[in-house]
Amino acid sequence: MGRTLNLNCFAKVKMKIAACPRCMLAIARNIISSRSFHSRIVSKRKSLYDVLDVPHSATQAEIKAAYYELSLKYHPDVNKTQASQEVFRELTEAYGVLSNLNTRREYDKEIGAYFMLRSTRKKETGEKMLRLTDEMLEIDLRGIKESGVFLSTIATLSTVLQTPVRLTNACISNGGIQSHDMRVLQLLRKISNGTLAANTGLSTVTYIPGEPISGNFFAEAGRLGQLSLLVAAVLPCLPFAPIPEYTHCNRVFLKGGTHRYKKMHSDYVQTVVQPFIQKFGFEFHYDIRKRSYYPFWEGKVCIESIPVYSLSPINLTESGTVVKVTGWAFVAGDKPIRVAQVMSKEVHCLLKKELPDVLVNISSRRDRDSRCEGIGQGVMLLAEMSSGPVLSGTALWKKGMTPEQVANEAVRMLLFNVNSGGCVDDMLQEQAILFMSLANGKSSLRVAPLNKRSKTVIKAIETFTEVRFSVSRSNITNGSRTGRSVVIECEGQGCVNEDIVPPGDIQYKVESTV
Repeated sequence: MGRTLNLNCFAKVKMKIAACPRCMLAIARNIISSRSFHSRIVSKRKSLYDVLDVPHSATQAEIKAAYYELSLKYHPDVNKTQASQEVFRELTEAYGVLSNLNTRREYDKEIGAYFMLRSTRKKETGEKMLRLTDEMLEIDLRGIKESGVFLSTIATLSTVLQTPVRLTNACISNGGIQSHDMRVLQLLRKISNGTLAANTGLSTVTYIPGEPISGNFFAEAGRLGQLSLLVAAVLPCLPFAPIPEYTHCNRVFLKGGTHRYKKMHSDYVQTVVQPFIQKFGFEFHYDIRKRSYYPFWEGKVCIESIPVYSLSPINLTESGTVVKVTGWAFVAGDKPIRVAQVMSKEVHCLLKKELPDVLVNISSRRDRDSRCEGIGQGVMLLAEMSSGPVLSGTALWKKGMTPEQVANEAVRMLLFNVNSGGCVDDMLQEQAILFMSLANGKSSLRVAPLNKRSKTVIKAIETFTEVRFSVSRSNITNGSRTGRSVVIECEGQGCVNEDIVPPGDIQYKVESTV
């Protein structure tokens, strides 16, 4: 039975509320319960964005589309009720203010939504940032085959250049954005301290980067993810990060499978990618703390880097001839060291047959059980060229492969890179092209014929920036071999790190003694 409220007590005391606090409490409960849940939680003035039912970060095209859709519903010619006419009048007034960028800026300043700070750290100049959505770049990915590579490249450039971007029709051939793409976007969002609107399975990405922050960052590639994608996306951002305040370097801790078949594994990053990127003047240390072989994914790596003012251009157009080939065959888990010795012997025989006058030194090793998980084996080969470049060949084992097949695959990759006449590996083209576009000056690089992923990276860079690449074909002769290679040239974007003092501006105090 419901509880009845006796109102006679108010008449006796002539509406003295203090005379019956229990009755007053019951009345207050009835009033509150009669209000809607939204009005109880949120009570704020209706803004012009609420009238058009769009967020504060909406673009001009979205505001126009929202006004057009609501006008078809509330226009006086369609709906002649008094309430509809009042709504249409509000819509017209809201669109009149928000459709123009100047009036929209003034209105946003009044309601406090104009300035979207990119970081909690204040700039020395004290100037406030303009609204990020005013300069948002919209890109349609329809028709792009390697849309995952295109998406990752655009997100990396957006983080470095601090330019907001909206991507539509992303990865529609694969059912929308994949989980490994989302992990890349989430890591970049952490580094840039920005805003990300995306989800797995969707085809639209809105990324508003903020001002980069320093410190330690953590990310996971997932059980089926690729650790190499995280490494490739984060490396171009680290040179332009702020100077760490409490540590001597910025650190990125990554967790995932370090060695995957047909992927850029961690040994390759440590021995090939790291020395090559250092040619741009950027020093970083890639530490493999725990190895992980498929299907395990508990591997751990740490990237330690020190920011620089700008990246230096490179000029690598002559590869020369092979001087020496070194490398190692490795096993892990239940694999005995004898398997590594078989692969090492097979590699030595194949290379002596193809390169009889070249010194070959291949060792065998076994990973410590405490520093790895899973069962795996592989080969890592490094060819030192007479002009300075280092080319490589690598292969990892998968179920069903013999040790001889692993060795043959590594040697085949090494010979392809050597015979092509390029100065970098075919697997390293994407990273080289991306760093060339960010360098301060003109870079030239001779590579093997561009693969599909490298062409996609060039297309993404030219779409997002004003950098233009020049690709010229040429044949180069290395001894008795003639390789087909191309020379890539570009004038870099010239990105600079505002937190680093330029090398030429450093002044030293010299005390003169007379």
